[in-house]
Amino acid sequence: MSSEALKLYGRSAEDMRVISSYLQDAVAQIGDMAYLADEKRFVILFNRFCWEHDGAPMRVRSALQLANVAAIRQKKLNLTRRDGVVALLAIAFEPRALPEGEFALQFAGGGEIRLAVEACEAILEDITAPWAASSRPQHDLEE
Repeated sequence: MSSEALKLYGRSAEDMRVISSYLQDAVAQIGDMAYLADEKRFVILFNRFCWEHDGAPMRVRSALQLANVAAIRQKKLNLTRRDGVVALLAIAFEPRALPEGEFALQFAGGGEIRLAVEACEAILEDITAPWAASSRPQHDLEE
């Protein structure tokens, strides 16, 4: 098990697929999301499941920063309920007229946040040491 903190930069759709795999099943409180309009940034603090660790299940506190945000929209999320908890399923960058595009964050239960951006620029960084998780996330696969 590595004790190094994760720090990833996303500048393309492929980079965001990697970041998405590390963030799968990350959980966050609505109150830990912020759109900083004056800085054109959207920030979320997650409790990220450590998929990269073998052995006992672990979680770590991680920060995701998405830059160059021009607009934000959401569906099926009550962003005023600050104590509400969401589980991230995936995040993707959907290019438009490059370098512009949209970040799409998909949450369990059908919630979604879409961020129109001037360019793909993301940073995912662990900000605490990992701790023991109570369980490993599992998904029922339909055949």
